[in-house]
Amino acid sequence: MKKTIIAASVAALVAAPAAFADVKIGGNVIQEFVNTDGTGYNDHGLDSDSNVDLVFTVSEDLGNGMSAFAKIHQVSDDGNGGSAADQSVGIKGDFGTIVAGRMESFTEGKVSAMAANDASDVLSIETNRGFATSRAEGALAYVSPSFNGLTFGVAGFAMNNTGADAATTTSTLSVTGIVGLSTGQNLGAISTGTNTITSTSTSTANVTKQTASFDAVDVMVEYANGPLLVRLSHEMTDKETFNSATAQDQDITNFGVNYKIGDVTLAGTYYEVKNGDGVATNDVDGHFLGAKTTIGANTLAASYMSEDSLDGDGNKQSGSDDSWMVSVDHALSKRTSLTAAYKSHDDQTAASDLDSFAVGIKHVF
Repeated sequence: MKKTIIAASVAALVAAPAAFADVKIGGNVIQEFVNTDGTGYNDHGLDSDSNVDLVFTVSEDLGNGMSAFAKIHQVSDDGNGGSAADQSVGIKGDFGTIVAGRMESFTEGKVSAMAANDASDVLSIETNRGFATSRAEGALAYVSPSFNGLTFGVAGFAMNNTGADAATTTSTLSVTGIVGLSTGQNLGAISTGTNTITSTSTSTANVTKQTASFDAVDVMVEYANGPLLVRLSHEMTDKETFNSATAQDQDITNFGVNYKIGDVTLAGTYYEVKNGDGVATNDVDGHFLGAKTTIGANTLAASYMSEDSLDGDGNKQSGSDDSWMVSVDHALSKRTSLTAAYKSHDDQTAASDLDSFAVGIKHVF
């Protein structure tokens, strides 16, 4: 009896890896120390910036050339607990890929991301200002198979629409005390009674109560051929997502190109935003240029970015903001490296000029 139990236990242990072979765990742990100095900036000395990405991916063979997959991506910044980044599920086959859930748009995750050539996690000069292109709920996307290097994708985002209806609220306050004197009465005529105060407040409808099927729609075309990678995207976000009666539909056009020459990768991106964050005057644009190369265990990167300036409320100003950045990643192994980066930001407002330096250690698993 004992031998049978032991044999069954061993068999279960041996079989377990095969049963879970379609589940993979990956991610990274990054710790950086950052110093930022600039006019009007409160220098804190060294600040800590930590980041943990934990990614679970699952795949299943459905037969007939089809497979199912899922992804759960959790992020923890500076030890503040975990929050959801991506949570998606989909199927793929000869017809292409269909995926649904919480994810980034093509504009953000594919085109703007082409400017991420630096070694630092906390310092960055990616363009686009993050105009309503971050991760969103309710995504449904399709990516075609490659046609001689040409691929296209389309995505819609059905965000949670929880806006409230218009309402009027009336409240009444009753106060018991001295009523007062009428004309011609003497002090002996003072009496008590009840005074009633009525207050009425009216709230307008929250305009984020959209009726659109998809609150944002994003399309992308990609061409990949050997060392050349080109991506073009256009994203439209419905005006009602901005909760303003005067809001306009936001339109973003992004273009990016990567080209490899031996160990050198050249990158460039350009973006144009109309009605950024739904504001009619926020028509802005910007561009990025960068280069990265590997020399032995070191990966060196340099980049430059220029874009229209925004004030603290996200509204367009005259002039531009310019940044340049250099970084190095020194590999201690395939998965562990030391990083250092320097960024100089020349703002349209001189008081907002900043110089930042970051050093860190990164482990990828």
